[in-house]
Amino acid sequence: MLSYKEYDNAHAVEIVIGGRVSTEEFDRMAGKLEAFIARHGKVRVLEVVRDFEGMDAGAFWHDVKFSLRHLKDFNRVAVCSSPEIRNLWSALVAPFMDCEVEHFELDEIEAARDWLMWPEGAVD
Repeated sequence: MLSYKEYDNAHAVEIVIGGRVSTEEFDRMAGKLEAFIARHGKVRVLEVVRDFEGMDAGAFWHDVKFSLRHLKDFNRVAVCSSPEIRNLWSALVAPFMDCEVEHFELDEIEAARDWLMWPEGAVD
């Protein structure tokens, strides 16, 4: 299951991942995100991972290709997840990210949104 929400004024998207992700679901979401990137250039992403059970082999392969194609299109990423997912994400994805990344617990979604939307260069 994937849900996707755009915040045009902040050049940000929110993606919620749960259950098992099919190739069709991933491709629909990726198409929307690619159109969003085309409109805004570098974008911000909030990724919320709940009860993730994996993805189809096709979805995984499409995710890898999408990620490699768009590594430089993100300027801030917030990840809300369990510690196990956070550790996996940090080991597999973080080394390739060239942007600000912050991790939050699942019950810290509002804090993650606040951090994601905070203007670049602003002081707390």
